[in-house]
Amino acid sequence: MSAGKIGGVLTGVAIAGILVGGIICTERIPVGYEGVVYSMNGGVQEETLTQGWHVVAPTKKVKEFTVSNEQLLLTKDDRSGSEGDESFKVSTADDASIAISFQMSYRFLPETLIKTYSKFRGMDGQDIVENRVKAVLKSKISEITTNYSMMDIYSGNRSEINNKITEVLNNSFKTAYGIEVMDASIVDVHPDDQLKEAIDARVKALQKKEQAEAEQQTKKVEAETKIIEAEAEAKANQIIANSITQPLIDKEIADARLQHGWVTVKGANVVATDGE
Repeated sequence: MSAGKIGGVLTGVAIAGILVGGIICTERIPVGYEGVVYSMNGGVQEETLTQGWHVVAPTKKVKEFTVSNEQLLLTKDDRSGSEGDESFKVSTADDASIAISFQMSYRFLPETLIKTYSKFRGMDGQDIVENRVKAVLKSKISEITTNYSMMDIYSGNRSEINNKITEVLNNSFKTAYGIEVMDASIVDVHPDDQLKEAIDARVKALQKKEQAEAEQQTKKVEAETKIIEAEAEAKANQIIANSITQPLIDKEIADARLQHGWVTVKGANVVATDGE
């Protein structure tokens, strides 16, 4: 084989090697994610990879973390992101235990990704959420709901409870997992038959109480209205009585005599005229 042919073959092999190496050593980071680059010997690259294609050495690997709004769903029904029945029970202030469906909007903080990966070596974002976050959030939510009654969770102070859950989880998860919690909320409750009967009984009792209070308030308003009307009428009569003075009576008599010739006054309010 001539030197020229040998050189051509070597060049082709080199190009093929570059292409294969390029395919092996590229990494695509999806939209909304960042990647932490680490080596097999335990070293971690100081800068993360943002979305797009990146060239990565064959001796290095990448773990992905969501840095945009991600949804965690733990629901009774099979919604997107929830595998079957993932509802869980929480305790209440009145010693009840009720199953809830829950959702959380969260993201990993880009500025702490390296620290987060180093703390949970070998885990990506999804691993951390599945194996660490889920169990902890269930415990913390149950701690919060013990300050509220079953009726608060079922139909009352849900917004107040959800605000408290968001605050507690955000403060805790930022420190523990480098996670920011934008919103966390109980989206549904699932009482068993016995608990549902108890809830229905309380709802009916509350409705009767509210109806009785409304009727009582109506009667109170009606009574106050009658008092106001009576006081107004008495005041008007008093004003009329005070306005009938002796000079006014004398003037009315004089005017009547001028017009009719003669009048006889009978009482304060009656004037009888003699016919002509």
